[in-house]
Amino acid sequence: MKWFGILLLTAISVLFLFKGLELWSVINHVDGDGISISFLGFIINEHVLNESISGYALGFTIASIIPFLVAANIALRAKMKKKIDPKNI
Repeated sequence: MKWFGILLLTAISVLFLFKGLELWSVINHVDGDGISISFLGFIINEHVLNESISGYALGFTIASIIPFLVAANIALRAKMKKKIDPKNI
């Protein structure tokens, strides 16, 4: 069950990172009306101006780090529990 959670958190992290990279790449290709930003089918903002896109891109990029760190923490804790010998405690 732990490994399913780790896999799920890693997948969410990758999705956040891809959305952040997508927003970084479209900054120079937006017309004057702005764009709509959605994530996993949920509309986050319908009208984002060109000046604000970099804030959303940075937010998604940084948000991708958090689930990855949590998944790494769970994986390392599970690995360290295997190394502890109960006879020595």
